[in-house]
Amino acid sequence: MTALYQKVADSILEQVKIGVLEVGHRLPPEAEYAAELGVSRSTLRLAFAELERVGVLQRKKRSGTQIVSDRPKPQFNMNTTGIYELLSLGRDTVLANIQTRTVRTADVRQLEGFESETDHWLEVSGTRTLSGETKPFNVSRIYVPARYAGIEPLLQESGTSVFRVIEDSFGVAVGRVSQAASAIACPNDEAKLMGLAAGAPILQIDAQLYVRDSTLMEVSIAFFDPDRFQVRTDVRID
Repeated sequence: MTALYQKVADSILEQVKIGVLEVGHRLPPEAEYAAELGVSRSTLRLAFAELERVGVLQRKKRSGTQIVSDRPKPQFNMNTTGIYELLSLGRDTVLANIQTRTVRTADVRQLEGFESETDHWLEVSGTRTLSGETKPFNVSRIYVPARYAGIEPLLQESGTSVFRVIEDSFGVAVGRVSQAASAIACPNDEAKLMGLAAGAPILQIDAQLYVRDSTLMEVSIAFFDPDRFQVRTDVRID
């Protein structure tokens, strides 16, 4: 069932799309507009927050709420309820501009505590871009242990994610995903690739994928433009 605030947000967006509400128009004060729509102020605030998140509205103190776009900005949404959704980034987007090299465990801080049979890893780096855009919203570095490093020749032509190439090549399947997210200042190289200012706030997600028998499949470090990427988790206990 769609939440009431989302219905209100969708209704406002539809009015913007058909021209009933125009870009540049300022909406009435919250109390007045909530009464006009027949909803509570708290519901309207949630609707405004959603429309501001997708770049349709802009709210400023003492200036009110203004329509700044007639369409939501492109954004990749990762809605997480299980492993299938958690892997949606790699499944639904293409890793492009792929480069590979071999590194040792000691070369990468995020590999500390993990093992590769030869102490060498295949590093796969690349970018992901939203449909219709040219500027990447993501830069990823993926580290594959030596046991699966034979996938290197297949990566440029696969058009899919690293973990899917491993699954198809070795007859295994992802059984566990562990990840942690943090807000960081964007490093220079990643900033250039995503068209951001060096030091701008971005989201970094470090993840480890395991085969169902708990064998490590890959370690990844992914950087995201927070304006074009969202993680949403919905967990229910019945």
